[in-house]
Amino acid sequence: MRIAVMLIFAGGLLAEPVIRDLAPRGAMPGQTIKLLLTGSGLESGAQMITTVPGAVSRLAPAADLMRPGTELPFLLEIRKDAPVGVYPVRVSTKDGLSNVVLFSISGLEEQEEIESKEPKQSNGGTEAAQALRIPGVMNGTLTEADIDFYKFTAQAGQKIVFEVEGASIGSAIDPALEILDSAGKTVAKNDDAPGVGVDVRMEVSFAKAGAYFARVHDSKYSNQRVNHYRLKAGSYPFADAMYPLAVQRGKPAKVTLSGGNLPQQAEVEVNTNSERRYAQVMLPGSQSLPMLVELSDLEESSATELKPEVAVNGRISSPKKVDKYKLAVKPGEHWVLEVMASKLGTSRLDALLTVRDGEGKKLASRDDLGGADPVLPFEAPEGVKEVTVELEDLLGRGGPDYGYRLVARHAPADFLVNVVTPYVNVPAGGTAKVDLQVQRRGYDGALRLTIPNLPPGLHQSGGTVATAAAQQRFDDPNPRFSATRSTITITADADALPQAMALEVVGTALTRNGKIVRKAETPAMVVGVAGLRQKSVTAPWLEMQLPAAVTAPALARMSSPIPLVRIAQGVEFPLGYRVERAQGVQLRGRPRNNIATSLGNLRILQGPPGKTPDSGSFLVSTNFETPAEKFDMLLDATVEMEGKTETVTAPMVTIEVALGYQLRLAAEQFAVKSPGKIEIAGTVYREPTFEGGLVKIQALDLPEAVSCAPADVPAEQTRFSLSCEAKAGAEPGVYEIRINSEAPETGSKAKDTYKIPDYPVKIKVTAQ
Repeated sequence: MRIAVMLIFAGGLLAEPVIRDLAPRGAMPGQTIKLLLTGSGLESGAQMITTVPGAVSRLAPAADLMRPGTELPFLLEIRKDAPVGVYPVRVSTKDGLSNVVLFSISGLEEQEEIESKEPKQSNGGTEAAQALRIPGVMNGTLTEADIDFYKFTAQAGQKIVFEVEGASIGSAIDPALEILDSAGKTVAKNDDAPGVGVDVRMEVSFAKAGAYFARVHDSKYSNQRVNHYRLKAGSYPFADAMYPLAVQRGKPAKVTLSGGNLPQQAEVEVNTNSERRYAQVMLPGSQSLPMLVELSDLEESSATELKPEVAVNGRISSPKKVDKYKLAVKPGEHWVLEVMASKLGTSRLDALLTVRDGEGKKLASRDDLGGADPVLPFEAPEGVKEVTVELEDLLGRGGPDYGYRLVARHAPADFLVNVVTPYVNVPAGGTAKVDLQVQRRGYDGALRLTIPNLPPGLHQSGGTVATAAAQQRFDDPNPRFSATRSTITITADADALPQAMALEVVGTALTRNGKIVRKAETPAMVVGVAGLRQKSVTAPWLEMQLPAAVTAPALARMSSPIPLVRIAQGVEFPLGYRVERAQGVQLRGRPRNNIATSLGNLRILQGPPGKTPDSGSFLVSTNFETPAEKFDMLLDATVEMEGKTETVTAPMVTIEVALGYQLRLAAEQFAVKSPGKIEIAGTVYREPTFEGGLVKIQALDLPEAVSCAPADVPAEQTRFSLSCEAKAGAEPGVYEIRINSEAPETGSKAKDTYKIPDYPVKIKVTAQ
């Protein structure tokens, strides 16, 4: 039946919509424009999904369009009161959701770089510079080693604000700007500016009237696939610092904007009556993009003493300043300190956090370790009832734009979950994957990732994250603060109807102190940045849940007959797979496997080919040192039809590596009188796949005058008993002992002796 369904769509592989460009990239409030999306899979019946304030109407594509599905026009009527900002745009078709692109609204006249549309019309020098009307915004692109020149005139004493937006509008460009006079001399230049991250912003005061040039280029002269920018120029106010960085939800609040070209600080009221995590802060009259302030569910304070679950807002107001806070603790308590500063782009602070005891001894210290801001767990030592928390800039800087927010929490450990996949399309009867990242913040145990609001007809597999120790990364000095990846697959029933939805991903860990539950943050969009160690451009501030859609059936699918595998350490297991494909669909290469979370001492080998190219197996190979943990295995393959390729994914297979055998004792504590005898009884449970037989058992760490005879448990037996005797003179008390065991006969594949961890038990010696 499945192949018959797929044959209905035998015209080609799914044409998932992709937006590569939109024109224009921005508009002014009150304008009505034709918005043209270009890319692939853009069907004429597609719906636009956007938060642009206004009305959207579909237009018919051009009748003479050479390649249908590459262009999609809409009529966009923007409201007169539309705020300055950037807004997400995506489309939805029967083949799923598209990626997100950003559309800008400003009060400046929109202009287009000619070279972007006509490459032969270069503006790569002052003699070929394109005219820039001020006030206005120029929309341009930068190819590899490209330099764009724009000419304009300025009056003596005139002040003009220049901004080049790149990452803030979803581009991979890292812009740089120089202002040159008519002789080519640099008047001003800017790269990464306070308050806008890697983008450009500066105000230039012109001493002389005359002609000038704006020189725009990528700071690394790199070649980026997503390479657009917006050069803004005009006279308007802007701030580059904000304080505080967070306000309490539901309570009246204002933030203070400072720096930039403001003659004095400006207070702006914040709308705190929102369920969203961030609120936008707009400086009246400005054409700069709004800043973000966090809406907090905690009490926000400016006190000099830290209290649990109370956020303290502060500033490193001058260079080399160290802010100090007292925190009352109890010996043995676990705490986590968290700083929010640079994450939102509204603070320049590169925070260094240190905890000291009453004598000034350093207990713990951490900077960001490659992340945005530091998170520091520590345990209060014996005899310490108060600690001092020190916060400073790692480079010794300071000023009004070095704000921070500091929170102290009672917690032994924590973690964060980030969704890496910006959106997911699941074909009816098929499977799609969602990649995730777990950032350990002191928690090193196992956890589970789930989608609790998955609708009927959709099914999750995977989401297993093994312990940090299971990865056996000996090059990692602190695995409790490492990042690990995981994957969830979503499979739709064959009769699932097309629908769009917003999915929530949740991470759950069970600890001695209770359950830790964390909602995942989504990227909204992911734009790759070419170059070594470059981070992708994302937009988590859009605060989207994971967008997902059920689409038309795919032309191929992949599956494994066993969704859950349990094998003993040291065992090999052949995991079979099968690919189903419609007529005309070709399988390219052999299917692949991928371990979602790495596991030490584990090998996955390609098994022998099946009777047809569409079937085969992978050999899951473990040894005695492979951790006894659960992990997920992803199987996928590449198929092709009419020149189009697609990756088909199987539902995730969960594999559990178990101890070859386990000891199960009749009790956790045994009592013996002195003198006297007892039997420490129990059973041996052997995994069905365990190749060993005989198990030898003995008791270790026995107290003086107490002895236990060892026991052998043959392969055909499960029960065992250790005969123990306490002689006269054995000291009464409760003692912790270990039940040690080993299997010397492990079958033909593994000749080595197999051991499991010792079983702890207590023995109580009493007097007659």
